Amino acid sequence: MHWTDFVVIISSGSFGGLLSSLYIHDGALILPKRIELELSDGTKRRNYHIGFLSDIILGAGAGLIGALPLGLEFPKYIYLAIIAGFGGGSFIAKQAKLTAEEKVSSQDKLPTIIASSAQGMDGPEEVTFELAISDSKGEK
Repeated sequence: MHWTDFVVIISSGSFGGLLSSLYIHDGALILPKRIELELSDGTKRRNYHIGFLSDIILGAGAGLIGALPLGLEFPKYIYLAIIAGFGGGSFIAKQAKLTAEEKVSSQDKLPTIIASSAQGMDGPEEVTFELAISDSKGEK
């Protein structure tokens, strides 16, 4: 494989990533921007969001991963790289959605801790904790 083949595969995968970005965001191109975040301790931090460029980079990588191991000839690896580039962004977006759903599901299954204090005793108050385990519907 010549080095120009690698350039064509990366370009094709990048194009697929751009198409994926447009598809996921309903035709809108998310531009890179600087985001200012406020942390819990009150300090502010600058962060960067690279927008559609992230989908292009993911598409290029997915195109390489999809096309190189198969050893296809010239026109065939272009098609495969575009499809892999398009699917790369969609795969990552789906995994992020599944991770968020699992987080919510696992938080629903955590037990509830109820604190109560015993009064009328000599010395410091005694605090006891009771675990109330509930199912996913919130019933005890």
